[in-house]
Amino acid sequence: MVADVVRSLPDGVVEIVHDLRAPLGVASGYLSMLKDGSFGSAPEEWSAPLEVLSLKLEEARVLVDGILALRRIDSTASIRDDHINLTEVARTAAKRAQPRARLLHGSVVVDADRIGSAVAQGDQDRTLRILDNLINNALVYSGDGRCVVLRVEDVGGLQVVVEDSGAGIPQERRVHLFEPFSRDDESTEVGSGLGLFISRTLAREMGGDLTLDDRPGARGSRFVLHLRSADEQRVPNARSA
Repeated sequence: MVADVVRSLPDGVVEIVHDLRAPLGVASGYLSMLKDGSFGSAPEEWSAPLEVLSLKLEEARVLVDGILALRRIDSTASIRDDHINLTEVARTAAKRAQPRARLLHGSVVVDADRIGSAVAQGDQDRTLRILDNLINNALVYSGDGRCVVLRVEDVGGLQVVVEDSGAGIPQERRVHLFEPFSRDDESTEVGSGLGLFISRTLAREMGGDLTLDDRPGARGSRFVLHLRSADEQRVPNARSA
């Protein structure tokens, strides 16, 4: 699926996108210098335009990074198929998210004590990448009182749940949520619209899946990463139908 998206881009687009990183970096650097007064005090009326420029440059950077991430996944030769301690992976992901959580005055906690050691089959680095993305999204979009909970569960199959306390995802957006370049046009948050698409693709390449748990009337969002247990045979893209 990633390969299809990459191939659907016009010839040379990925190379051009890669080349955009340098001028974007230079523009961002000069903009930061303007904002911090390196060239002298900026007039007060420049404040709002400079903030708009900062936001738009960040949007461009995120989109460039997202397209390049697609290329990296498409060019990856193999996926590891090892035993993964999901409890430890969840705790590692939570620990990695702590600086971001502190910056946003939020918290990330792990609820895995009830299951103990849950051993799944898959690629640990890719599993962590999926959880990193889900946790970051939850922190960014859950608003004030950001609290993200990771739960490791065995409910007829192993899964890691990433749950936030935000406003949730509008029903009309859910049908396109995992499509490439899908974004909430009304959101003020910067994003490429590729994170969930990439995360689901990674999960399915490991023989698992990534879904949104639809709970009518519930507050917040609950994403579920489904993984194979250690004794389960791998069936590529088993849940992609």
